Amino acid sequence: MPAMPPENVYKFISASVVPVVIISACGLLGLCFYNRLATLVSRLREFQRERLDEHERYIEARLEGKLTDLVRRRHRQIQEMLEIQTRRVNRRAQLLRFSILSLLATIAALTICSLALGLSTLHAAFNYLALVLFIVGALLLLLSVILAAIEVRAALQPVEQESRFVSRLSEELERDEPPPPLIRG
Repeated sequence: MPAMPPENVYKFISASVVPVVIISACGLLGLCFYNRLATLVSRLREFQRERLDEHERYIEARLEGKLTDLVRRRHRQIQEMLEIQTRRVNRRAQLLRFSILSLLATIAALTICSLALGLSTLHAAFNYLALVLFIVGALLLLLSVILAAIEVRAALQPVEQESRFVSRLSEELERDEPPPPLIRG
């Protein structure tokens, strides 16, 4: 096999470094997204515990003969609010899961791209495979970032909804009137 000219060696090393740097960045993003996903899963579990606790309070009130229209209404409203929040946080968790899967696919595509770049020293056809894999990896990375941006955009919705709900409940207690129905979404 003939010796590779020095300029080709430099080009090869430069080209091989780009996928490796992107893979490292994907690793950092993946760690961040895994942590966010773990936080969302914990929050989903908290919602389920809150729902069970509320249900137990409702049963207790019924058994003690303290089940008034206000208690029934409040129970229904809290359960509805927790259900809506569960759906929203679950939607965010799904976005993060797809984002993480896109990052993992990016890493796979760029790893194979790096291998193809190495094999291109043996046969030029591997250059085309490397180019295709690099483009696929870049598109998957872009998809992952877009999904994460959508998730971040929705991050405050459950907290804002809970604040509005608690404010309405407080106002209801002050006026002793039922609050308006929840806004679903």
